Amino acid sequence: MARSDTGPWADPGSAIDPRPEVDPGPGADSGSGVDPDLGVLPSPTIHRRARVRSTQDEAARLLEGGQEAPFAVATGEQTAGRGRLGRRFASPAGGNVYLTYAHRTSLAPQQRTWIPLAAGLAALEAVTAAVGVHGPVLGLKWPNDLQTADGRKLGGILVEGRGSDLVLIGIGLNVHGPVRDGDGAEVPHAAWLLGDGGIRRDGEDLDGGGLGGGDRDGGGRDEATDADQRRRRIEQHLVEALAAELTALESTTGDADAAGLAHRYTMTCLTLGRSVRVDPLGSDGAGGARSPSLHGTARAVDAHGRLVVDLGTGGRRAVDVGDVRHVRPGGTARPATGAAGGAEQEEHGT
Repeated sequence: MARSDTGPWADPGSAIDPRPEVDPGPGADSGSGVDPDLGVLPSPTIHRRARVRSTQDEAARLLEGGQEAPFAVATGEQTAGRGRLGRRFASPAGGNVYLTYAHRTSLAPQQRTWIPLAAGLAALEAVTAAVGVHGPVLGLKWPNDLQTADGRKLGGILVEGRGSDLVLIGIGLNVHGPVRDGDGAEVPHAAWLLGDGGIRRDGEDLDGGGLGGGDRDGGGRDEATDADQRRRRIEQHLVEALAAELTALESTTGDADAAGLAHRYTMTCLTLGRSVRVDPLGSDGAGGARSPSLHGTARAVDAHGRLVVDLGTGGRRAVDVGDVRHVRPGGTARPATGAAGGAEQEEHGT
């Protein structure tokens, strides 16, 4: 998962300050439901909040109150989002996507290793639907960072286990840019959908609904309303894609190959074939590593979802946890966030 101490591609995170924008009851705001007689179940409910401290913990609060999974919590602003190791993430208002999907799994712990990768693939599918077939090439930096082909980060995912069978999947997606940190400085190597430098031209449609929005005819449409509508459309895509991928994975007891997930993931993984450096999780990668970093070439994703790194004369190593950085052709990895010109990438865990 991507580390940024700032920026809306931050992971949803911390404690609760619910201010309902809509407080739906069971089944409310459930998206594009279809007649069960047709064999298609309605989309999971999306509980929308105007502002929270964290979508992850708001989802946990709903679960404790008896809400049945699957469902999602979405907000327009997080005031205390967090990422791995308690890192703080800025999640300002403005139409960006901050969403947590609550999933109750029947898989044993050792069968859940593909859940973070499935979440990344679902998010990529949802964003691809938003940018359309004429958009730029997007892919996944292992395991689930959404990136452009040139390495700019569009979104990140945090997967957390709660209790014996609950999984919370937090997704942050940059819709508007430029992306700025809590001090107002532009975040390097970030990508976004709309605005100057965005990967999709403002005003183009999403499903005929006007992803770019705006009042081209001077009719007085409210800009905030446009931003809210496009955010909701992307949230719906995310929830439907997550439900589909996780249902397929559950049906095969976590076998990503049998679920058809492994091949599709491999085809979209930008890390494979790249030179990488893997630092111990939480280290700064610049002399403060708790143990030596791994250097090599990413060759494959194994049956457990681990990244297989070719160490050259040192053989191969399967990595399941670590800070993974793509190494530039000249041989240097991007520096960590806060250093000039870089954004650290953080690994997942459930």
